[in-house]
Amino acid sequence: MPASAARPRPGPGPPPGAHFPLMLLAVLSGPVSGRVPRSVPRTSLPISEADTYLTRFTVPQTYNYSVLLVDPAAHTLYVGARDTIFALSLPFSGERPRRIDWMVPEAHRQNCRKKGKKEDECHNFVQILAIANASHLLTCGTFAFDPKCGVIGEFSMLPL
Repeated sequence: MPASAARPRPGPGPPPGAHFPLMLLAVLSGPVSGRVPRSVPRTSLPISEADTYLTRFTVPQTYNYSVLLVDPAAHTLYVGARDTIFALSLPFSGERPRRIDWMVPEAHRQNCRKKGKKEDECHNFVQILAIANASHLLTCGTFAFDPKCGVIGEFSMLPL
């Protein structure tokens, strides 16, 4: 049999077997989704007991603690917040956290407000923290609706 005879001929309609993945998807999406077990946390405890296992960290006048990054080599937890990045030593101890402020200049904030944004929106909300190398972090923030990224030296952070 010549090689050309073994190939399907082009023509109207889908190639042979094209309906198989669609039928398989239809069969799998029906009953299987109803049999997935509920997700259960590995550990659960009453909220009244949680405080014995948790360490709370807050700084007055600092908001939107939204980004966390653990650097296992430096034993540090970095916390991105509004206008600030914190560095906390791990495991948590009595050591004071370090911080670096990354504020939006006032002229830039005024331009943000002129564009119709609210005062509370015209800040630098840290969105990305990543380890650049052993001594620097890559960070990106909203910078009052004019996003910016930068590299911050770990040693430029000051104690609180």
